[in-house]
Amino acid sequence: MRLLKQIAPLLASLALPVAAQAAPGPADVAAMRTYVERNLAYRPAARAEALRRVALLPGLYRNPARFELEAAGIAALADNGHSALLPPQWPSRYRRSPVHLGLFADGLYVVSAPPDRARLVGRRVLRVNGRDWRVIRAAYARYQGGLQSFRDQFVPLFMEMPALLAAAGFGPDPDRVAYTLAARTGRPETVVVQAVLAPYQGDAAFTGRSALLDGAGMLPAERIPLYLRAPDRIYRLAFPARIDGAYVQLKAVRGLGIAQFFESTLEELRRRRPRNIVVDLRFNIGGDLNIARDFMQALPGIAQDRVYAITSGRTFSAAISSLGYLKQAAGDRLTIVGEPIGDRLEFWAEGDIMTLPGLGAMLLYANERHNYMTGCPEQDCHGSIREHPIRVRSLQPDIPAALTWADFQAGRDPAMAAIARDIGRRRYAPAVSPRG
Repeated sequence: MRLLKQIAPLLASLALPVAAQAAPGPADVAAMRTYVERNLAYRPAARAEALRRVALLPGLYRNPARFELEAAGIAALADNGHSALLPPQWPSRYRRSPVHLGLFADGLYVVSAPPDRARLVGRRVLRVNGRDWRVIRAAYARYQGGLQSFRDQFVPLFMEMPALLAAAGFGPDPDRVAYTLAARTGRPETVVVQAVLAPYQGDAAFTGRSALLDGAGMLPAERIPLYLRAPDRIYRLAFPARIDGAYVQLKAVRGLGIAQFFESTLEELRRRRPRNIVVDLRFNIGGDLNIARDFMQALPGIAQDRVYAITSGRTFSAAISSLGYLKQAAGDRLTIVGEPIGDRLEFWAEGDIMTLPGLGAMLLYANERHNYMTGCPEQDCHGSIREHPIRVRSLQPDIPAALTWADFQAGRDPAMAAIARDIGRRRYAPAVSPRG
């Protein structure tokens, strides 16, 4: 998974003013044709359809947003999470609603807003530009392949981009978006929001940022649960009493100092010998699968009792690889808690980032296979996986723990609560006497 290893040289380009964006042209069409050739995740029929649609792109030169969505749709034909136009780049080219949305188990909610719109926070969204938000969510699959769990990490951002909504046929105005919100009492209310230029900064311009981390800033400090504290720290170690052990949060598998963090954390864990170890990967979109492998494989030998992993749809790419190594090392001593991960156990990754020269959009193509069920012995498999294979039956949650808006607003963490209950159940479970 090379995405996060490659972004540093590209960050400088994001400093260009959004107004400097050029219109797409023939060079963009040529780049899309090259993209289809390089992306090995396409099946033959999908590749043929992708090339057919590339040939039609010149008809969209006058509408950059429509051109961009069609480019995203061409990438999405591969139905592969690592074959995609990068959604977090959108705010660098199009205006975004300053009222931000979050998708929860019980619906779509406003999670953060500027001070003059603060009263909207916590309101449930019913419609976007007059359309049921679930219809837009389903339609978004045209523009991003892979699993729904991973697409859902970017659907709220799509619903905050009026130019893209208009290009997709879900709105009349490229600069404003209308949200119909459920009222606490009385009839629903429709508010119209003017979009503004607000590009993501740094790594978030490529990986995005979970709405939960932004929304946590709207909560009272005493209500912010452990997993939402220190939102800008990539990795950290804590020892919460409720789990009788250690809590390791990894928001990415990369970053300056991460090797030193793993080394010092293993040293501290070996000194303390915690009964349980929790590895929180719910915000981890990936990085370099080689970095965390030894760390993950060492944890089961340190925990006296169990290892837990917390996952979500944002657990993706190298985070899935790391989880696979943890599962393989821990076996039945690992309990996965939370929501389904963001990809299948067989997918295509690696590749590189391509930039459409006129439009400025960036697409990720994939050219090496990963298979975490078989160990991936084929010649087209990623070399690190062939050398250090992963063979697991499943990485889906053993204990589902979905997050609702009520949980979030109250500062509850259903995943950690489920882990605490499981630890308590195991601790006080009666011993089973052997039959005589």
